[in-house]
Amino acid sequence: MEPQSHRSRAKQLAEDLAWLEDHCRKNADLHVHTAHLRLAAALTRNVIGPKIDGQPAKPLFIAVVGGAGTGKSTVVNFLAGAVVADANPQAGFTRHPTAFLPANLGGSWPSHDGFLGPLQRLSEEKPANLDEDVYQVKRIASAPGENPFHDFAIWDCPDMTTWASTNYVSRLMEVVALADVVIYVASDERYNDETPTQFLHLVIKAGKPVVCCLTKMRGADETAMTAHFRQVILGKLPAAVADIPAIPVTAIPDIPSAVRADPAGAGAKYRAGLWNPILALCPTLEDARARTVANAVKYLESAGQGLLEVARRDLGELELWRTSVSGGETQFAERYRREYLSGEAFRAFDTTRDQVMGMLDLAGPGKAVSSALAVLRMPYKYLRDLTAKTLARPSALNLSELAVCSSAFSAWLDGLQAEALRRSSGNPLWKQLTHGFDAGLKSQANDLFQQKFHTLEAKESDELQKTARAVPEKLARSPALLNTIRVLVVVLDLAVIGAIVGFSWPPTWWLLLLIPFGVALARQAVEIVVKQIVDVGRNRLKAQRELLLAEQLTGPLAGWLKEYPSSGGSSIERLQLILQRVPESIRELAALANAKAAPVRNDVEVPSI
Repeated sequence: MEPQSHRSRAKQLAEDLAWLEDHCRKNADLHVHTAHLRLAAALTRNVIGPKIDGQPAKPLFIAVVGGAGTGKSTVVNFLAGAVVADANPQAGFTRHPTAFLPANLGGSWPSHDGFLGPLQRLSEEKPANLDEDVYQVKRIASAPGENPFHDFAIWDCPDMTTWASTNYVSRLMEVVALADVVIYVASDERYNDETPTQFLHLVIKAGKPVVCCLTKMRGADETAMTAHFRQVILGKLPAAVADIPAIPVTAIPDIPSAVRADPAGAGAKYRAGLWNPILALCPTLEDARARTVANAVKYLESAGQGLLEVARRDLGELELWRTSVSGGETQFAERYRREYLSGEAFRAFDTTRDQVMGMLDLAGPGKAVSSALAVLRMPYKYLRDLTAKTLARPSALNLSELAVCSSAFSAWLDGLQAEALRRSSGNPLWKQLTHGFDAGLKSQANDLFQQKFHTLEAKESDELQKTARAVPEKLARSPALLNTIRVLVVVLDLAVIGAIVGFSWPPTWWLLLLIPFGVALARQAVEIVVKQIVDVGRNRLKAQRELLLAEQLTGPLAGWLKEYPSSGGSSIERLQLILQRVPESIRELAALANAKAAPVRNDVEVPSI
């Protein structure tokens, strides 16, 4: 895969995950997945993409996060060794992320495509309370003395108290995904708030190394508060992350303003309390970045495995719609069988029967014999036809095939529309279908019905003629068989005559009545056999009609209706496409990132300050 292809695949994956997040945000039952998908998209943009693009490990990124009013900006200042962040007693003052970089960091930074996704870099310095989807970068001089800051970029992030809101989520998630280490800041007043705690759990699930910093407590309460924080917050991590190494906890108590104003001097011990666990987590730049990439890959692979959970309800509703369509198709077939096939006589087979009976008369020299026998049968035939006409009831009027099919299809569509309307309040798919019915779905379906029915009629006509001609054509193609049957029919007639003469010998006057009657009965028996043979073809045609109906009419209509919700650029169509594309993209990008990952070294001496 070429580098440009790498970038395109990473961009496509991030966009697909972002679309899934927006899709979940619109569904109350799926809202719980939004944070995971947002983080997965941000990891793709800010960790996986840069790694396969060959971005260097320097600088490492530290994200300082916490709830409103916990003192995040103060922690940023201690990390930087100078007052660089806009510390403000107003809760929620920091509303967009700001990166603090060493002044001597060379190169064009950042340089990789898609950095921080939707956030735009400010071209000039703005206050931290600018509430827009932006970020800014500030260059600062290193503090005097031993200082690790030259290898790191420190991010001051928006409050996470409202991290699930659409205003802050993109800004916070982008930086947290980028981070190699996360500093979680909690004050003595709000360290047990539910929302920051949930966010902390998410960060840990993503494999981000965390250092916790407790603030604003009295110096005398530092030990007790740290122990309680470990028990109440860190001691109750989800089972999925319960086996991680112990999370470092440090503290910056309520200290005088003069100490806060001199982080590298009077506040040096608090600064060391922050940097030492960070340096322990990052023995070298390469090792720290390799861990960040490896954990991002794991999180993405986990996200790929969980995509069906995100889509399960929508795909379940799609399957329910398809089941409803199949049910309507079955009812259509049953109605066609009951209202049309059961009463359809297919009169072409009556002609077939007469044609076959005519073929049974002898030809050539034997034609005179067949004619004489026909004369003997004439009185009986006349009386039989007259009696049948007298006793016959008017035949029931059978509906035309078009009328039955049109009525059945209308009922099918009406049933589906009623089902969509009934379920429209429960899922967007059914709302989409309800809107489709209002916007012309029935008209489109009826147009397709007319088109398919015309094709069905043409095929039915061919099938009828083919089936009706089957017996006569078979006899015509087999002269030996036909002549054998002809001889057998004549032999039957002659045998009947011989039996009557033999039975009534010497001849009497009523012999003249018995011979025509016996010959007529023999002919009646032949007609019954021929009718049974022709009716086999008639019944076979009915079965063929059902198969032809399913193949040419109901099958295509059902297929079109089943795919309607997932066609025409619908959300279901996009969802299905993403479900096919995302797992493969994750596998490819994970393989590339793993191939470029440097091995983690465990023999490096960890510095401290």
